Amino acid sequence: HVSVSQSGEAARRLLYKEDIIEARQALAIDDAMATVSHKGADTMGEAIATLLNGPNLAAGHIIRLGLINTDEPESWMVKRASVYRGKDHVLTIALDDDEQYVPAPEPVDQGILANLDKDEEAAPKPQISSANLPSTYDAIHRAIASYELPTSIASRIVKMVAADVDFRSRIRIDDGLELFYSLPEDGEVSENVERDLLYVQATFNGQTSRFYKFRKANGSVDYYDEEGRSARQFLLRNPVPNGKFRSGFGMRRHPILGYSKMHWGVDWSAPHGTPIISPGNGTVEKAGWAGGYGRQSVIRHANGYETSYSHQTRFAKGISPGARVRQGQVIGYIGTTGLSTGPHLHYEMRVNGKRVDPMRVRLPDADNLNGEDLIAFKVERDRIDALLRADQPTEEVAALQ
Repeated sequence: HVSVSQSGEAARRLLYKEDIIEARQALAIDDAMATVSHKGADTMGEAIATLLNGPNLAAGHIIRLGLINTDEPESWMVKRASVYRGKDHVLTIALDDDEQYVPAPEPVDQGILANLDKDEEAAPKPQISSANLPSTYDAIHRAIASYELPTSIASRIVKMVAADVDFRSRIRIDDGLELFYSLPEDGEVSENVERDLLYVQATFNGQTSRFYKFRKANGSVDYYDEEGRSARQFLLRNPVPNGKFRSGFGMRRHPILGYSKMHWGVDWSAPHGTPIISPGNGTVEKAGWAGGYGRQSVIRHANGYETSYSHQTRFAKGISPGARVRQGQVIGYIGTTGLSTGPHLHYEMRVNGKRVDPMRVRLPDADNLNGEDLIAFKVERDRIDALLRADQPTEEVAALQ
């Protein structure tokens, strides 16, 4: 069941009004949007489904539509949509001046949500279950977008917690992020304004990690935990953070050739065109066609490590032999070129020329602090901790749900 309510006066006298779509039971998003006749409702529904990482609304969810008059009699266009789980704001999407759907902050309630409170006692209480929650990867990016922070901050956080978090798993209700960052002198906050991220507290699956920004004596900048251990791994184990692990290293029956043979890498599946990131700093050794491997790139890292990425639909701009890449940089996109039954990445790793299991091989320790750098880091860590304890509005908390 879907109930639709409106706020606003006669259409011809208004430039802006709002509609509410309330899902009384689980419902497809496109079916919900079809209950209104406003222009752009279908494409806004597609944008909502993309950010929610699924096509359905759970019972108790609400879509709040912001509409503008198109100067045609009785004609309205969907300019903004906010999704709520009960009273809790989940996300807001707006249509910008370039006709692109972009994350936006929750709009101030003009009264339409307050009207729903009158029926609150009669309405069923929405039950929060893991099926209604986004994946860890999506939740991090949504949280950053909801505060209009640069997407680069989400990428940094993903790299910080990559060693301990399964990005495919759904978040728990008690998961969360706490960020401490500097603002411009004028206090203006927007996605295009650079922020200096000083501290991150990340809680996932009941475990909390804290990371502090620190500049070493040689000028390099990175994030370290409370003991001065680097948050940056030598190599990330998953070059497709939002992908699904499909096939491991070892003997298996080949899906096309039909006989058993050694599978010299691991497979990560994801939709066609999904970005592939470099698991570490290195130099591109190869980027071209490799027979059954399709479009393949090979990256040489330090300490005798080498990684390869096969079946790509295309390489990222600038990825060619001799190019330098950094950890987390997009190097290509998921495809199904070569001997492949569907879009996925075949990921291999070699150590001193010997092929190894990327998921099990022991990786070198990261660049941890010691000596004078460690002493200076502890001073900076204590300074940031003191600011966090101060009775002033210095911190921003990003809710994941």
